[in-house]
Formats: sequence, structure tokens, C-alpha cells
Amino acid sequence: MPTVSLTGVRSSVAIHEMQRAQLRQIFQEVYRAIESGGLFILVDFHRPTNPVFLPGLAVFLWLFETETDLGSLLAEVGWRSYNSEVTAQPKLYAGASIQVIQVQKSLVSSY
Repeated sequence: MPTVSLTGVRSSVAIHEMQRAQLRQIFQEVYRAIESGGLFILVDFHRPTNPVFLPGLAVFLWLFETETDLGSLLAEVGWRSYNSEVTAQPKLYAGASIQVIQVQKSLVSSY
């Protein structure tokens, strides 16, 4: 990706198909391209905790869901939680079948 300065990036329902190495590369590239203080917002599938949502998503998640612990990987790359939590914990919706993670690039960056 060419050198750019973005104030924010959003990913909707795409991250679940990536392997850990691919996720790291994507998170690093977004970190590089976004300006200090910029936001990265991820909206994606998550393994449901409510059994009502399991039948409709079970096969799909079994086939395609690769990673749900995105917070620790984001932190390894350098992202910090947008709220007061140490690592970016997802906000879960629809019986925990949808996750929303908001992270922010530090105001001073070494990248």
C-alpha cells in the first residue's frame, strides 16, 4: 500500500476468513497507514455464547471462523484499546455472534 495518512479504517465481516499470519500483516499495514490517534474498527463474526444462535451459525463458523481472540494480536502489533481496558476486548452483540472491536493508534508511534 502506498504511503497514506488515514484517520480511520473499518473492516466489516472480512477478518474471520484470515489466518493468524495474515491478520498480523493486515493489522500492521493498517497501523502503518493510519495517522497517530486514528481508529481501526473491526466488525466481524464471533463464536456465539447464546445457544439460540448456534444452529444457524455452527456450520459456517466451523468452516470459516479462524480467530476470535483478536484483541491480543492487535496489542502485539501496537494497537491500544480505544477505551480504558488494557487490551481491546470486543463488544458482543446478537448472542455474542457479532463482535465489534475499536482500537486506536498511539499518538506517538514508532512505526
